[in-house]
Amino acid sequence: MLKKYLLISAAVASSFACYAAETLPDPLLEERGIIIKDATHFDWVRLNSGEWLKGELVSMYDKEIEFDSDVLDTLIIDREDVYMIISDRHHTVRFNDGIELSGTLNISGGYVKVGEQEAKYRYRDLVSIAPSVESELSAWTVKISLGADISKGNTDQTEYSARADIKRRTASSRFLAEFLGYRTTSDEQVTKNNIRANGTFDWFQTQKMYYRPIFFEYYRDPFQNIANKYTVGAGVGYYVMDTDKTEWDFSTGPAYQKTEFDTVTTGEEKSNSSWSYFVGTNYELEVTKKIDFTFNYRYLTANSDAGGDSQYAMAAFEFEITDDIDFDMSLVWDYLADPIADENGVVPEKEDYKMIFALGIDL
Repeated sequence: MLKKYLLISAAVASSFACYAAETLPDPLLEERGIIIKDATHFDWVRLNSGEWLKGELVSMYDKEIEFDSDVLDTLIIDREDVYMIISDRHHTVRFNDGIELSGTLNISGGYVKVGEQEAKYRYRDLVSIAPSVESELSAWTVKISLGADISKGNTDQTEYSARADIKRRTASSRFLAEFLGYRTTSDEQVTKNNIRANGTFDWFQTQKMYYRPIFFEYYRDPFQNIANKYTVGAGVGYYVMDTDKTEWDFSTGPAYQKTEFDTVTTGEEKSNSSWSYFVGTNYELEVTKKIDFTFNYRYLTANSDAGGDSQYAMAAFEFEITDDIDFDMSLVWDYLADPIADENGVVPEKEDYKMIFALGIDL
């Protein structure tokens, strides 16, 4: 009888504990009432350290929250460092099960409440917060990097490099575009001159899986006998790793490629096109608060008369100097399996390496 009584008491105590956990107010409710005086015109963030921030919640993506303070300017805060967010402005949020909700935002005690929705979602399941309408420009990030190396004396040599990264991120999609140009002259003779521009649009089905309805790339390198190369494709992608410090995803799919050659031997076609297939991966690591490492790789199949399979890889370190200025160090590798001979019958080298040092500015 005593054993039965103890079991019933334990069940009642457990039920009461669960009920209490759901109905008790947040332990910081009193602190919140003292600090927050105007939630209509300002958003509020409480850090795990106990500090409060007043300003505008811009967005959250890649486990980072962008917050704009009138005094501290734009802040990038790791999601794991945030305990509470209070915003009476309209936001669109996305969870890892694909659900999107819109409305005011209340994050506290490990849970997320959107608008007048009764349901609460766990903070750890939150994938992204899209910028409000008035902060739409904040969905875009642009970084421009410029580098130059000038030598005078026995040999006059000049090297220029330019790189641009453009990103737009929302609760359910992202647009990525990259431009890389490199030119070298030695004793007034051009020895390197290539351009690569590519872009992707991804639509997230879940937190880890995304569809890529469009992928495009333009490449030019006369020293590889490539006047113009156009590639358009589509595919799917999957995140192997997605943590506060590390991101690693793979993408793959079919593509169509057209190549126009700079010069060709007599009787050869000046251009060629073929269906192909691409496989790519992107890896990002936050080494420290001031140092980031990225690695991009892409393999693209093609017919031998179009130059054959191609590979591209770039490894880069970014060293933060100020909030808006970085020092970038990149190694770029280009590979073409079957280069096409030029009008003189000279076959270009299969591989090209470039080491680039540049200053990057975030706009």
